[in-house]
Amino acid sequence: MIKFLKKLIFFPFRKVSRNARKTNWSTERNRKRVGKSLFFLAIALFTVFIFRFVWLITVNHVGGTNLTTMAKSNYQSTVTVQAKRGTIYDRTGAAIAVDSSTYTIYAVIDKTQVDSNGNPLYIDKKDFTKVEDFLNSRLGIDRDLIKKQLNSKLKQVQFGPKGSDISLEKMKEIQKAAENEKIVGLGFTANISRSYPFGNFASQFIGIARPKDENGTQALKGDMGLEKAFNNVLSGENGKETYQKDIYGRPIPGTTKVIEPVKNGQDVYTTLDAQLQRNLEGYMDKAATDTGAQQLSGTLVDAHTGEILATSQRPTYTATTINDAEKQKYFTWNSLLSQSAFEPGSTFKTFLMAGALDSGKVNLNETYQRKLQVYDTTINDWDVTENKSYTLPETVTYAQGFALSSNIGMSKIEMNMGDALWGSYLNKFKFGLKVRAGLDGENPGALPSSNAVSQIQSSFGQGVAVTPLQLIRGWTAIAGNGTMLEPHIVSKVVDPNTKTSLTSKAEVVGHPVSNDAASGVRDLMLTVNTDPVYGTSYSTSGDSEQNLAAGPLFMVNGEPAAVKTGTAQIASTTGGYMTGSQDYLYSAVVMYPAKNPDFIFYMNVKIPTESWTLKYIARVANPLLTSAEAMKNDLSVSADTDTKAGKVTIENYKGKDSGDTADSIRRIVLSPVIIGTGAKVTAQSIAEGEKVSANSRILLLTNDKDQVMPDMYDWSKKEVEQLANWFGIKVTYEGSGNKVLTQSIETSTNVKKGQTLTVKMGN
Repeated sequence: MIKFLKKLIFFPFRKVSRNARKTNWSTERNRKRVGKSLFFLAIALFTVFIFRFVWLITVNHVGGTNLTTMAKSNYQSTVTVQAKRGTIYDRTGAAIAVDSSTYTIYAVIDKTQVDSNGNPLYIDKKDFTKVEDFLNSRLGIDRDLIKKQLNSKLKQVQFGPKGSDISLEKMKEIQKAAENEKIVGLGFTANISRSYPFGNFASQFIGIARPKDENGTQALKGDMGLEKAFNNVLSGENGKETYQKDIYGRPIPGTTKVIEPVKNGQDVYTTLDAQLQRNLEGYMDKAATDTGAQQLSGTLVDAHTGEILATSQRPTYTATTINDAEKQKYFTWNSLLSQSAFEPGSTFKTFLMAGALDSGKVNLNETYQRKLQVYDTTINDWDVTENKSYTLPETVTYAQGFALSSNIGMSKIEMNMGDALWGSYLNKFKFGLKVRAGLDGENPGALPSSNAVSQIQSSFGQGVAVTPLQLIRGWTAIAGNGTMLEPHIVSKVVDPNTKTSLTSKAEVVGHPVSNDAASGVRDLMLTVNTDPVYGTSYSTSGDSEQNLAAGPLFMVNGEPAAVKTGTAQIASTTGGYMTGSQDYLYSAVVMYPAKNPDFIFYMNVKIPTESWTLKYIARVANPLLTSAEAMKNDLSVSADTDTKAGKVTIENYKGKDSGDTADSIRRIVLSPVIIGTGAKVTAQSIAEGEKVSANSRILLLTNDKDQVMPDMYDWSKKEVEQLANWFGIKVTYEGSGNKVLTQSIETSTNVKKGQTLTVKMGN
């Protein structure tokens, strides 16, 4: 193009010059000739420019550059609008985890940085020592690091971990101090962050969210606990906006246009109560100090709803101490509530006795001798001495055996029941199955192995692995007259974008034993606390710290609670069990009031260094349960969020992992029921696209090779019909009502096509 223009411009002049030499024209004629050439040249150039202009308008590209995009970038910008991460609240609306900003301090050492008057905006070399003293005293930054950074060849430097994650209050304090000391060149950059106002507050349970780079922008992402498990609920979706800008790049008011609307994350209201949680944290701190134990765990539950009201463990961390958390001996990132399984010991005897009473396989007034040999294994009770004698009577009733926590008594009951019947009750109480409360990384625990000794030992909590969450699920049946509830961790999920909410309700997941059996176990648990001869929580010395005289160790409002204590052996990493004098997991489950429990509290203490006494657990349980009982009426009132009831749109779950699907459904406040033990979902009881209310039960059929009967207690007739259709069985109904009360085919038994199921309905 350039060569062509040169020829076009200079060719007429060369031609005129040659003609002038040949023709010897007059000056006037030459001028006319030149003028005519210039005229045609102007027309040619104008034609070229017009053609080029039309070309640019039509094609809109020069080389690889889009002219429209280039022009828009000069006067228009597109920005990402960061979605706000949802807030985590307690049940009353007290904020547990909220979005916030932290700051990173930096130092400018580029000498070209000056203001309009030529004053330096950088740190002069003569002030390096002054800045070193300042940063060391204010933030505890290592002097060698400060010196190294200030003497680097960079233009701007930062100072490592201690120079970041600075709170707004601390940042303002440093700014003011720097101004007072006339230090220039220090500045701060803001970072998105997550704030945990309560500090030490169910830390492993709640977890933590941290900034992560995603598609070029920073976003908070859950790392552990509820923050991780509910990340998709809390995260939201970023939006996009455009705005026009002036010649200085500043937005022009009124020109902002939304391209993609931002969708803020949903708020999660946990079932925790802030006051009870703070109380528990304080009691746990003292228990950790008093016992010197490797680990402690404690959880308080509403017996009527299955809601977790408070939960804590030691060692633990806060958002400010998280970087040093692993320096604590025996620290674990796992939530001891749901992610770590263990042999529970004698607290497990509550389930053995419940099954025995329910099946009529025990006479509580019958006596037995406290001696038992099972194949090559001798089973002893805890009070056996070195000369193989017992400190308590050798002949006792089964009721007395429960009170003194007799392994032999429970073993004899299990042998009378038989492995199959005992195994059926383990299945009814859902041991070996995850609770699926929506938490991440839940441990399923393990049922006892099939050999006879393991089956018998499981009757007193050995050779079986459980989590506190699984124990709590089972104990809701003992406290609730046989009706078992799913433990809940979330009371409400609120969508601020639609002003709707999904509110959780108590969820029935089975009826493993009868009302009479559950009531009978609670009566026996009361004797554990009140029997002066056999009761393992009856104190002959009282507890001066709680001003308790000799008598029941677990007292609430002057009344004894229903209790079962436990002392479990701990598996050694080298095989067998640990053998130290205090190498045990000590525990207790406490229900109050004993006759009709409002609350269940469970606590365990692993390998204390101080001489063990149950008083350590009582000093946590008694004041916590007293506070809970005083707040009982308030706990039934949920936070007011000024929202209307929302709906959930059902997705297509076929082909998806059955466990992950159940957890994800739980997080949107629905009630999943997995049918079978298959890994994949093959059918669902509610169709894709259907909108349902919170707490709706959805059945998920899996690709299990066997058809195993679930516990249908509390199911609707429609849900029974759906299962019958999947299994190819016939159903007959007895009674009237909307809910299943009993079923003729036992829970966890195999079902054959064509079999008849009789269901009794009621309300």
